[in-house]
Amino acid sequence: MMRTRQTDVRALAGARPHLAFAIAAVLLALAAIAPSAGAQRTPPAREAVEDNGAKLVQLDFDDVELAAVIEAIAKLTNKNFIYDDRVRGRVTIVSPTQVTVDQAYAVFESVLQVKGFSTVPGPGGVIKVVPVREVKESSIETVREGEPSPNRDHFVTRLIPLRYIDATEISNTLKPLVSKDAALIAYAPTNTLILTDSSSNIRRLLDILGSIDISSYREELAVIPIEYADATTLGDQISEIYGAEVSAVAGSVRRSTRRAVNRGAEQANPQLAPGIRVRILPDTRTNSLIVLAPRQQIQDVRELVEKLDVRVSGAGTIHVYYLRHADAEELAQTLNSLLSGQSNTSTPGATGAAGAPGAGNPALRSVVTELAEGITLTADPGTNSLVIQASREGYETLVKVIEQLDVQRPQVLVEALIMEVDVSDGLELGLNALVEAMSNKWNVDLKQVTNDVTAGAIDGMAGAVTGGPLAVNAVGTSGNTKIQAILHAAASDGTTNVISAPHILTSDNEEAEIRIGNNIPIVTSRLEGATGGNNLSTSVNVERQDIGVTLRVTPQISEGDTLRLKLFQELSDVNTGLSASAALTEDSGPALTNTRIENTLVVSNGETVVIGGLLSDNTKDETTKIPFLGDIPFLGWAFKTTSTQKTKQNLLVFLTPHIIRSREDLERATIRKREQFGEAAGPPLALEKADRARAEESGIDLAMARGQNPVLATVRSHRTRYPLERMQELERSTGLAAGNLSIAQTSQRYAVRAGVFTDEGAATDALARVVDAGHDAALVTSEANGALVFELRVGPYPSLDAAQTASALLRGGLGLDASVEILPPDGARDPLREDAP
Repeated sequence: MMRTRQTDVRALAGARPHLAFAIAAVLLALAAIAPSAGAQRTPPAREAVEDNGAKLVQLDFDDVELAAVIEAIAKLTNKNFIYDDRVRGRVTIVSPTQVTVDQAYAVFESVLQVKGFSTVPGPGGVIKVVPVREVKESSIETVREGEPSPNRDHFVTRLIPLRYIDATEISNTLKPLVSKDAALIAYAPTNTLILTDSSSNIRRLLDILGSIDISSYREELAVIPIEYADATTLGDQISEIYGAEVSAVAGSVRRSTRRAVNRGAEQANPQLAPGIRVRILPDTRTNSLIVLAPRQQIQDVRELVEKLDVRVSGAGTIHVYYLRHADAEELAQTLNSLLSGQSNTSTPGATGAAGAPGAGNPALRSVVTELAEGITLTADPGTNSLVIQASREGYETLVKVIEQLDVQRPQVLVEALIMEVDVSDGLELGLNALVEAMSNKWNVDLKQVTNDVTAGAIDGMAGAVTGGPLAVNAVGTSGNTKIQAILHAAASDGTTNVISAPHILTSDNEEAEIRIGNNIPIVTSRLEGATGGNNLSTSVNVERQDIGVTLRVTPQISEGDTLRLKLFQELSDVNTGLSASAALTEDSGPALTNTRIENTLVVSNGETVVIGGLLSDNTKDETTKIPFLGDIPFLGWAFKTTSTQKTKQNLLVFLTPHIIRSREDLERATIRKREQFGEAAGPPLALEKADRARAEESGIDLAMARGQNPVLATVRSHRTRYPLERMQELERSTGLAAGNLSIAQTSQRYAVRAGVFTDEGAATDALARVVDAGHDAALVTSEANGALVFELRVGPYPSLDAAQTASALLRGGLGLDASVEILPPDGARDPLREDAP
């Protein structure tokens, strides 16, 4: 059953008859429309009256279709509406009081918004009813600055220019306040907000912006001079607090780094209002900070600078660091290469200024390169020190690197034996005899010894005779007296010639050289000329040349007590066979022979290596004659004989390196060589009985000669200073030290000292940061000069590696001045325990 509600229209008192007639006509039209609505009720608009010339209506819609409301408003306002079948739904409007037509239209817009629709002006004066989500792409009205924003629910686009705050920053703050289907865009070039939303919500946002966009946030420019601190370093520190932009200007290469952006900056510093930026530009020429920020933030920066820019004891820019072990010039070259980002092989000098880091290997770019600007480092060879010009922060960072490089390097004692072995046919019998001696066919036992290297040399030589390799052979260093007897047997046969047995002590990776020989003249040119008459003059140019034995060794210690030896050995001598002719010698000088070995090998500590296989032919002319008769011209050939003897010799070099890591190792090696040298010296005059008898008949006092032997006197003096028991004591102390080290490594504990604070609040904040990072930490309180001091301790850690790793994380991640400390042993006072007294 259809129900139609009659809409009554009563004219106000004194209304004109024709106006009442028009209203009646409208009501009749509405009554005609009502039957076409089917079962829906006819929307009433109670009788219209005029109030000061404005038409008044009373809205009363009870559960009617949205399309019916649109039709009623269209006839009431004489506006044309376009909508499709998406516009549906039932609404109820209750208006106990009368409203104007404009107010009725505003109510209509609110009804549409509740249902998810809005009105959009169209061509030809029509109004389209579309879903709210499509309004942003439609041709809605654009409202500019100065135009009012009515309290209506229709969508418009509003341009909101800002004067003091940043549009991009404030847009992130306002986005949660706009409608779900609204749009908010920040246009940075003109610092303007473009907002598409309902007019009522835009009105609310304008009220909020009116309270935020005020002159107190206007950016100002201020120059803050720095007296004691470094402007660049201080600017970086302040920027991390305010999330500011830091740019380096005068005096350095321009760089720009955003410390924190957008939400990250706001989270890092919540008290900084949204849209506010602080720009800090350090001026290295005047050591000042140029700050571009609002007035309040500039004042905050000034107060912070006053607290940080204070005089610190020992904080000058020029420092002198005295080295203990490293060479100042070499270390200066290394550090300058590090600071400049170049390879140290390309920096020939030891003095230089560290400029901007170059394009070096990124793996070499440590924390030092961050402070490289302004650091100058020079070596002073006279005092073996480094003169460093840097800020306090840069100097402290550089000192940590220097301390790791200025360490005592181990030394290497190289025992060498250089010998020649005759490998001619005559030697074969001698070597066979040596092999028989090694097979116990000889019972030879000599007490006189040489050294371990000599014993090892015979092992290698015997291996060559029995078919083993001779060119390179590694043997042991046992003190076998039979092998030592073989050496003496070979020496007595004249088959072995020990040229030299030097001992070289040098530092790790340092070259050492021993040269033994003579300096002989060599004729390089001869010039003859006439001086007048029949006289001739001869001018001879002579150069001096060294001959003899040269041994040059460069050891390099590797992991596992292995050594890399770079060896250069040279043996030069006069070749008597080629220089036999006196005339030839006068014309061209003596002939020289030269044998050279240049090699690089790897050997373990205490292992003997044999290098050889260099064969040479020696020719020797011998003349045997009867004195006086053999010198008679022509007839002397009957009283003399001439023979030529050729021999083939093999040069062998035996090397045994020993690593010397401590003073005790050096003392132990000295005592060992002393004992070997004393035994090798033997009695000063070990004469046979017949020789001793003849010496005594000649009046030679053998006892006095024995007492005056300087070798034995030196040995006795050294034995008094360093007795043999001292070596045994060193061996026991070495074993005890190794045991203590093993115990210490298993029971020692370590902690990290992360900072000392005088402010309890700062100490508590640092403790919270360390604990939040996942470390175990505690504050240890002590009293100094009547004031409380708070020390932040982290740990403990069972190993040094774990403590060093934690210290590096605290320095790099949290910016704390962390250092590793050794905790007292168990049972002593532990400051990290809560129950410590």
